Amino acid sequence: MRDKYINVIIVTYGGKKARSFRINKKLLKGGAVVSASALTFLLLFSLFSFLQNISLKYELARLKSETQELQVALAKEKKRTSYLEQFKDRVEELEAKLVTIDKFLRRKGIRKVPSGVGGGKARVNIFDIDYVSFLHDEADKAHKYLSRLPLGPPVWGRITSRFGYRRDPFTRRPEFHDGVDLKAPWGTPVRATAEGKVIYAGWKAGYGKTVIIKHAFGYRTLYGHMSKIKVRAGQWVKSGQIIGYVGSTGKSTGPHVHYEVWRYSKKQNPLKYMYVRW
Repeated sequence: MRDKYINVIIVTYGGKKARSFRINKKLLKGGAVVSASALTFLLLFSLFSFLQNISLKYELARLKSETQELQVALAKEKKRTSYLEQFKDRVEELEAKLVTIDKFLRRKGIRKVPSGVGGGKARVNIFDIDYVSFLHDEADKAHKYLSRLPLGPPVWGRITSRFGYRRDPFTRRPEFHDGVDLKAPWGTPVRATAEGKVIYAGWKAGYGKTVIIKHAFGYRTLYGHMSKIKVRAGQWVKSGQIIGYVGSTGKSTGPHVHYEVWRYSKKQNPLKYMYVRW
């Protein structure tokens, strides 16, 4: 019986009676086991909580990193979308300009509207690189055609005499004026209004020092009263190239350029080509 219990005696100071009590060994062992189990559980729970906390922190960091990557990707996508929208607008503007140019050229009987431009629903996707290349080719063609047309004035200056009937400044009699007279300071460069071949460069009665250029589509331009000629017959000139300088040679009352435009041997009013309205 005694082996089943543990006697505990508590002795106090002051002559008080000592106290004693017994503890059942089985209960003590059970309590120790329970306490050890509880302590073990607490330690394991703490370790689990610690590891779980580390895992959550790692997962949170990973999610933050992924969020940042998604934000960067979203910003790039927005930028790409914005670029594509701008690209789309620019392509549509280019297409509209080509259609306008083609209509202008068609009215002059020079070329037809190219297939594929301005086709609305029938056209190909504007993001198709082949279509964009097609538009660039058409733009190059349009530039090539326009460079062959006598557009713009040969020199910037005040118009002193227009195309049509006028009173001759010398005889004071009515006469037909084949071109326009542009007043400009002596020596101002005179430029070809379109590319073409110089078919005449020299002195011409009434016109003084004169240059005549043959262009595409039946056009021909004449530049008279120049002080000096910079080109020769047979030479090919580009649009805007200097062909001479303003003077007052021939039948002239002062420094100016007499400018004529012909097409298929028919006189044209140069003003229609000097100041084109789209």
